Amino acid sequence: MPENDYLLEMNNISKEFPGVRALDNVSLKLRKGEVFALVGENGAGKSTIIKILSGFYSNDAGEIRLNGEKVNIRNPKNAIDLGINTIYQETSLVPEITVAENIFLGKQPVSKLGKINWKKMNNESERILKDLSIHLNPKALVSELSAAQCQLVEIAKAFSSSAKIIIMDEPTSAITEEDTINLFNLIKTIKKSGNSVIYISHRLKEIFEIADYVMVLRDGKAAKYLKVSETNEDEIIKYMVGRDLGDIFGEKSYESKDNVVLEVGNLTKNGKFENISFNLKEGEILGLSGLIGAGRSEVVRAIYGLDRPDSGFIHIGGKKVTIKSSADGIKHGITFVSEDRRTESIIQRFTVKANITILLLKLIVSKLGIISNKKENELSAKYVRKFNIRTPSLEQLAMNLSGGNQQKVALAKCLSTSPKILILDEPTKGIDVGAKKEIHSLIKELANEGMSIILVSSELPEIIGMCHRVIVIREGKLMKIFNKNELNEESLMAAAVGNI
Repeated sequence: MPENDYLLEMNNISKEFPGVRALDNVSLKLRKGEVFALVGENGAGKSTIIKILSGFYSNDAGEIRLNGEKVNIRNPKNAIDLGINTIYQETSLVPEITVAENIFLGKQPVSKLGKINWKKMNNESERILKDLSIHLNPKALVSELSAAQCQLVEIAKAFSSSAKIIIMDEPTSAITEEDTINLFNLIKTIKKSGNSVIYISHRLKEIFEIADYVMVLRDGKAAKYLKVSETNEDEIIKYMVGRDLGDIFGEKSYESKDNVVLEVGNLTKNGKFENISFNLKEGEILGLSGLIGAGRSEVVRAIYGLDRPDSGFIHIGGKKVTIKSSADGIKHGITFVSEDRRTESIIQRFTVKANITILLLKLIVSKLGIISNKKENELSAKYVRKFNIRTPSLEQLAMNLSGGNQQKVALAKCLSTSPKILILDEPTKGIDVGAKKEIHSLIKELANEGMSIILVSSELPEIIGMCHRVIVIREGKLMKIFNKNELNEESLMAAAVGNI
């Protein structure tokens, strides 16, 4: 095919962040009137490609061509000017103004006197919506629209900027099946107009409904480029997860006991998850796997007390407990390290010492309410040694530590309460390989000592390498519980995408 038939070419793109090579020599070619799907595990590099095309990141190596001409995408506005528009999972619309105002936000038509030409803006919005077969009133307030309708407004907004390439990031994650059908019809309309779509989704069935080609990313590299009509879900899953785990985690050196520490029955939070039932044994590492947005974090937050479930029960040590807050969770021997450690697990502007001891103030405060500096130093130093936290001093601000050491501080803070149950949500997210190994070793050591651990992770190698059993959650429902001898990446990914 002649080179000028390609609307977009990304040739040998590489991008590095501290300690991470996010993209490694990736090439992508998009034809006019084509839907090109990008798939891969969480962290495979999809978001980095999107952000380079959207102008949020610059590539370290490689080149980008539009219609055969080399371009340098300097910033998000420049990307839009070049005809590249991105629609993220979370829309960027202003709810307090109308559909038309959102479509033309920042580029409203004005009269010679500098006043907004409302009639022209509404008429132009109506024309764009009609061309896209979007049945919305341009004068309707965005605050009155559904999530799916907001996405349609985002698409109309892209066309008001003469978009030639529309990037859709998990567009069906928050909409109904009926709305999904409408969205797919709109994508077909976009194709017929000669414009193109880059479509990112964890739902593989969608790829086969609308995409022409699919590229599988794995660990920042292009694992495979496939024509959708010539492949199947099993082949895509194989390329998504094909790794040898043997050298990463080694053999498990621990066994869980039979006695049940925690039992969850029919736990439900409306709109988030429903009828979740499982148990956790002493010394067990129980994995929670699934795609982003599946409801994993919501389940563990409800168990700890950060969110309130609508129904169901929690038993600890065979007794029913009521957990209405994180304080209740701690009282019942549960502790939790959040996925967002910077805002929920550590206090950035507190020192290492203050972060570690904040849950143990009763041990270091005198009867007069004065903190004993000596006791605080002794207690925090103990945990710094135990967890090998690399810090120049106990007085170092937590925000100035590396990601791995911040995570160790978060672990030290939570474990200072001597819990029986430890919940870890994405414990190695965004940290370097060396720190990952240390945290993995620490988790195994805690399990060896009899602590029961729930591990939420988007990394299948981590789930398989660390866990005794794994629960797969999809769209708020428990799909399957895998025993140790059933754990492999293909089966877990198949369950996560509903292919079981």
